[in-house]
Amino acid sequence: MARLARFLCLNGDAAKPSPLPLPPADDGDISSRRAEVHGAGGDWSALLDPLDAGLRGELLKYGDLAQATYDGFDWRHWSPHCGTCLHGLRRLLPELGLAGHGYVATAFVYATCDEGRAPRWLRRQLHGQAWEGHANWIGYVAVAGAAEAARAGYRDIAVAWRGTIAPGEWLLDMRTRMVPFEVDAGKDKGAKVARGFYSMYTSKNAGSKYGERSAREQVAGEVARLVSHFRGRGEELRVTFTGHSLGGALALLAARDAAAAHPGVPVAAVTFSAPRVGNRAFCEGLTSRGVRVLRVAVRHDVVPLVPSVPRVVVDAPFSKALAKLWALTGRPPSWAYVHAGDELELDVRKSPFLKHAYDVLGFHNLETCLHLLDGREGAAAAFRPGARRDLALVNKTSGMLRDEARIPAWWYLPANKGLVRDALGRWVVAEREHDDLPVPDDRLPLSELD
Repeated sequence: MARLARFLCLNGDAAKPSPLPLPPADDGDISSRRAEVHGAGGDWSALLDPLDAGLRGELLKYGDLAQATYDGFDWRHWSPHCGTCLHGLRRLLPELGLAGHGYVATAFVYATCDEGRAPRWLRRQLHGQAWEGHANWIGYVAVAGAAEAARAGYRDIAVAWRGTIAPGEWLLDMRTRMVPFEVDAGKDKGAKVARGFYSMYTSKNAGSKYGERSAREQVAGEVARLVSHFRGRGEELRVTFTGHSLGGALALLAARDAAAAHPGVPVAAVTFSAPRVGNRAFCEGLTSRGVRVLRVAVRHDVVPLVPSVPRVVVDAPFSKALAKLWALTGRPPSWAYVHAGDELELDVRKSPFLKHAYDVLGFHNLETCLHLLDGREGAAAAFRPGARRDLALVNKTSGMLRDEARIPAWWYLPANKGLVRDALGRWVVAEREHDDLPVPDDRLPLSELD
């Protein structure tokens, strides 16, 4: 509790919360251990209990990159740019306090929500909240600078995906009927994924300048551009996909595509609180292509437990018999959703700073997950005393901190919700600076990469 006391006492008052994450203590040079820390052979199990310090630092880094997709999203329906990124491509990571991780964003990714058979009244409501033909900012591609590449031992191309925010995305999350996901018919026979995730990943809108290409096409094009550039310079590469919740699901879909498109380039997916994505054949396809998957999840979070089986199977009269057969064989059938890769499970009860009451939203919150990750030593160990992440971050968009912390819940809001006074003294929505205006197909020139 000494750390909590230090946190509360600063000149007799509570410490002022900072929106910027502190750099992890485990951010030293890992280049000599790069294969081990990056999950060579697709197996991190030897590093998870106790949690390797170098791996913890890498996971916190990718968690911060994923959190940027939330902090950078303009969710204000009264804003003329609702659904876009609040910051321009070059300013995104610096404005969110993440320049210290050594990455630079090279391209934004937009996703189109295809509501399909949603009721007409709901489709009108969803489109009424969209900013541009119902294509919302869903993430970004970034690349490690020279200093970060030297520290980590690879030139890392990171693709960060956002979780569910827009109304249409919630609707798609509930579509659990499986659809085929076959990149290579010879190797991907029988691979299936959730229809909603697949739709988010592949839908496009020809009438939208931001959604005329699917998220799948946007990411594939940018990754190919960067791989070609750095391979041409003779550099060692890796591609890492990360995301929270829905973003974790999209990370797996994109990781499988990238591994198929770039054989010989190591591909990994580091996900946080992600649901199941596909069936056994889909997960086996990830393994056969060498995609390393590490899932970070909070034990009390329900999202990683779903979906289990498609609705068509749940509703079937023989579903109970099939479930019993699954239990007896120990091998999930082709119609069941399963997880891929290794799992690092976190326990809310380990933290002396969190409320232990049941909180569905709080358990699923990414900042809660990163707080627990920072304090993780081992399954049987207490919360580590060397944890350095700012406690106030937990309550950015939750109320998980104990009352003694004196940090208000849900405090991460723009001042006056973005309204400013104009020259006449009227309160109006602030105009964005020129460098923060959305630009279709904006990509960082290769000449700007070190």
